[in-house]
Amino acid sequence: MGWKSGKTRAWKEIIELHYPNEPEAGLLLAFEDGYETWELNSVVPMHNYDWEYFKDTIIPDLVNEAKTGEYITKVIGIDTADVMLSIAEEWILKDAGRRYGKTFKTLSQIQNDTNGKENGYVLLQSEVTKQLNRLKRAGYGFIWLAWTKEKETDLIDGMKYQSLELSMSNTGRKIFESQADLICCLYNEVKVMDKEGSVLSENVKSKSGKDIASKFHSTTAYMYFRPNNYISISGGRFLSLPEKVEYSAQNFLNVFTEAVKGQITSTDKTIDELKTEEKNNRIEKAKVISEEDNMDEIMDEIMNIANNLVKNEELKDKVVQIVGSGNYPSVKEAKEVLKSLKAI
Repeated sequence: MGWKSGKTRAWKEIIELHYPNEPEAGLLLAFEDGYETWELNSVVPMHNYDWEYFKDTIIPDLVNEAKTGEYITKVIGIDTADVMLSIAEEWILKDAGRRYGKTFKTLSQIQNDTNGKENGYVLLQSEVTKQLNRLKRAGYGFIWLAWTKEKETDLIDGMKYQSLELSMSNTGRKIFESQADLICCLYNEVKVMDKEGSVLSENVKSKSGKDIASKFHSTTAYMYFRPNNYISISGGRFLSLPEKVEYSAQNFLNVFTEAVKGQITSTDKTIDELKTEEKNNRIEKAKVISEEDNMDEIMDEIMNIANNLVKNEELKDKVVQIVGSGNYPSVKEAKEVLKSLKAI
């Protein structure tokens, strides 16, 4: 979706229609401002925080909520995925700088300055995917909001064409296109009309044959679910998708429902029965989220910080004393060790 094209509005309307009696079912993680004009029931102003807050506070809180089986939050909205990537990239540069004792300004510099030992783009893709998968394992659904841009492509025969693509980098596209089951592009189509309201198929000409711009037009917002010769970012893992439908939350949910129905060939269960089954599976899955999942995350961070600190001979003994054997009986103890290391 382009700038001011209705991304946040779409989020609000779809969530409210799908969860009419659950005002906090949709949690919008607002990595950019602009949501203030909409009355949202559940939003976190992530543009006021950094990536560390996202992975060390937001994600653990949501995982813990899932473990209770309550699922107050059911769907997480990312607004926008582009800014989320930028915040994650800032953290990657800062983290690599801390580990190598250097200042990195770009992801490509990481590979150059470490003699190929690490690749900044791989680090970014791995980190973002890792954190998102923690939430997916906990049973949360996602709606990603992202920007679009017009791209010009040169073919080998010299021909050129323009297409509408995701605005983010190739690394970002790999992450979010692989995460998404359905990609919908919101696009405003314009029809030029004469003063009587009839749609024009060609421009009006002046007496000299020059094209004259009409003073009348109409704009209709469409949702594209299949790519065409201009829009390249629609599609998904479903077969039963229309090319486009006029924008509305109800139309979006209708298309999604029909797409799911089109994929069901091995069951006689209704959509409502499948929804109930999926809900129960999600709850059971959340209940068995292992402590080891959180422990792995914490241990990775402990070792990264410790390995960096022990380079300082004056801190080495203190770090060894804090880390100890590294065999902690619970997540709580591991968190205390991590807290002590961060205090240094």
